[in-house]
Amino acid sequence: MTYPVRPITVSARVPGDPDTVFSFVSDTRNDPLWCPNVTNVEQTGGVGVEPGATFRFHQSLEAGGRTLQSDVEVEIVELGDRWIVWRVEDRFQVREIRLEVSAADRGSNVSQTTKAAFKRAPGITKWFYPMLARRTFRDQFKELAAHFS
Repeated sequence: MTYPVRPITVSARVPGDPDTVFSFVSDTRNDPLWCPNVTNVEQTGGVGVEPGATFRFHQSLEAGGRTLQSDVEVEIVELGDRWIVWRVEDRFQVREIRLEVSAADRGSNVSQTTKAAFKRAPGITKWFYPMLARRTFRDQFKELAAHFS
C-alpha cells in the first residue's frame, strides 16, 4: 500500500536552446551538475537515454535540521521529442516525474510535474512534503539556469 500526495508542478525559464536543454536534463547522468542533492549517478541498465534505461543515484536532502541520505532507483518510462517520464523509487516513496522543455522567449521553459506516493503512512510529513519538494525543485532549476548562463 502506498499513500499518495498531491502532484507538484514547478516551471522555470532557462537561457538555452530547447533541444540542448532537453538533451542535458533528460540524461540522468547529468543530475549531479544541476541537482544540488544528487552526489553521483551510475547507469545500471540500457544504453544512454532510452525507455527502459535504469540508473542509481545517491542523494542527500536536508529536512527539519536532519540530513537524509538514500540511494534512488530511476527508470525511463517514456521519452518524447522534448519530454520524458521517469519512475523514481527510494526507501521513502515512489514518484512519477514528467519533465517537459519548450521554446520560450530567449531560451527554454522547463516544467516538471511530480506525482509521489509514500511507502508508509507519512503522518505530518504529508503536509510538509509539497513545500519541501517545491523548494528542492526550484533550487534545481536555479542551478540548471546557472549551468546554461
